[in-house]
Amino acid sequence: MAARGASFTIAGQLIRVVTMLLGTVVLARLLAPEAFGLVAVVLSLVAFGELVRDFGLSTAAARAEKLTRGQQSNLFWINTAIGVVLTVIAYACGPFVADVFGQEELSEIVRWTAPLFIANGLATQFRAEINRKLNFKGLAVVDTLPPILGLVSAVGFIFAFSQANYWALVAQQLATSMFGLLLAVPLAGWIPGLPSRRASVRNLLSFSAGLFGTQSVAYLARNIDNLAISYFWGPASLGIYSRAYQLLMAPINQISAPLTRVTVPILTRVADQRGRFMSYLEAGQLVGGIGIGLLYGVLFGLAEPVVLLVFGEPWAPIIPVFQGLAVGGVFRALNQVTFWVFLAKGATGSQFKFYLVSQPLIVACMIAGIPWGALGVAVGHSVGYALNWTISFWWCGRVTDTPMAALYWAGVKSIFAFSVPIAAIGLAASWLVPGHLACIGVGAVAICVYLGLLWCISDYAKGVAAHTIYVLRKVRTRGAV
Repeated sequence: MAARGASFTIAGQLIRVVTMLLGTVVLARLLAPEAFGLVAVVLSLVAFGELVRDFGLSTAAARAEKLTRGQQSNLFWINTAIGVVLTVIAYACGPFVADVFGQEELSEIVRWTAPLFIANGLATQFRAEINRKLNFKGLAVVDTLPPILGLVSAVGFIFAFSQANYWALVAQQLATSMFGLLLAVPLAGWIPGLPSRRASVRNLLSFSAGLFGTQSVAYLARNIDNLAISYFWGPASLGIYSRAYQLLMAPINQISAPLTRVTVPILTRVADQRGRFMSYLEAGQLVGGIGIGLLYGVLFGLAEPVVLLVFGEPWAPIIPVFQGLAVGGVFRALNQVTFWVFLAKGATGSQFKFYLVSQPLIVACMIAGIPWGALGVAVGHSVGYALNWTISFWWCGRVTDTPMAALYWAGVKSIFAFSVPIAAIGLAASWLVPGHLACIGVGAVAICVYLGLLWCISDYAKGVAAHTIYVLRKVRTRGAV
């Protein structure tokens, strides 16, 4: 079941990756960095509202093995009511946001994005039901099709109304949200009833409260950089940083985050079977951690030719900012496994306590880089997440009674065996080979040669390759990992 879910998820996410990259390229050539900066400020604020709107209830419902129709209905109305309240609050706060950041355009952007809370509130429990049923094929459709339609809507808006500005990005967000709701309802195969006092959701609220606290603290770490750069350096600098950050998060959002929806329900069911639990964690770290870390090594080394070829010369300032962020991306990918353990073991309270310690550390590192602009914040981001990675494995193992040491050292080995050498090879190609396409081609060949040589001389590399082939074979044949 895990393999089948992974196969649907990976296929869907590959489509999303292509869509995201295509959208980033197309919109970056049609819109100025200031447009992305303005919308990035609003979406940073919307992100916290989305945490409140969800309140961890989607995860609580998805991981529940038994859930009555009355409980589902109550959760639906809770999420919907929170969405309505947040829409009203956001609409009223538009002028205040504009005053704080000194940008008049933010007032209308906030007001037009406010309905996102209602649409997403309505969709929350439908998506949770799809996930709870382990209908990963349906979930892949809900995750994949709306972003495509949202991109089409943004480009269509630009040409239909001849407005190559931030309104196209607002249209993209609204369309993506509405199409997501329209797809989730029929795929869930469930219609909510009226609220019922007899269907208690107290236990679900207890779990979700701990998760909400964790996510709220993490929100600060994920968004303080955007808000600080916008406040001190303006929307143009934020536009550069937000594009670089979007490229950074593409592998995490399109691979690690969806894998969480596959792994958490499965890990929850085998949490008491220590051997199987650890086996699944190893497979998850291989796909979601080591694999993405290798990808970040490639992107770090070949950042210059890739950015200039895809986005053009006007976006050259993205290159050092992305490289500064990419180092932290390696540690974020490797750290995903601890997030799975906390959720699967139901230890959201302990996770919240950990985040109260670790996330302020990350924030402090990023704020320390503010005097050096977007690049300084990017370097601070990577330093903070490197520290967070080490602390989280120790904390997670201690509070969940899970042997995390082997997974940690496997991550350390992967960094020095794959990410660092591959990044160095890419940088060498960027410095020595003229022409963007030629540089990417030579770099790719050199990286493949290195991986081949490593496989020949390293038992660790052979083990990683063998485990990867085993997992991919199970995904392809839809067997059981």
